[in-house]
Amino acid sequence: MQRRTERPKPPTPVVVVVVLAYGLGILDIVAGLVLILLRYDTEVRATGNAFTITWWGAGMIIAGLFAIAVASGLTRARRDARVLATIAAGVSAIIAVVDIALDPAYPWFQLAVIVVAVLVILALWTGRSGRFFRDRSRARRA
Repeated sequence: MQRRTERPKPPTPVVVVVVLAYGLGILDIVAGLVLILLRYDTEVRATGNAFTITWWGAGMIIAGLFAIAVASGLTRARRDARVLATIAAGVSAIIAVVDIALDPAYPWFQLAVIVVAVLVILALWTGRSGRFFRDRSRARRA
């Protein structure tokens, strides 16, 4: 009989990032479904945007599934999941900066996105979280 080794639990900052990623994934999937159903709206059909809205909805569903997959990898201390989550947060922050530059009238939501993205990156790469990923990576190689 094989002996199971006890996996260390992720530190609190990683758990918070995982919960946020799962929530984001679920919201993206729901929003994508709503967009796909919106293609049947009479105004959308009248403007001829049904095809575009359907593709945006499908893209949001795929993004939601991707976020859930990354969150699952983070709980297992997967280095690739940490890198993908960092890239996703960085891209989100860059898009928010561009949005503020293009339309500076109401920047509060975009500023909040930037702050959350920076906090996610810090939570994944510093302190106990950094040690958690580093130690798990070493344990996998051994």
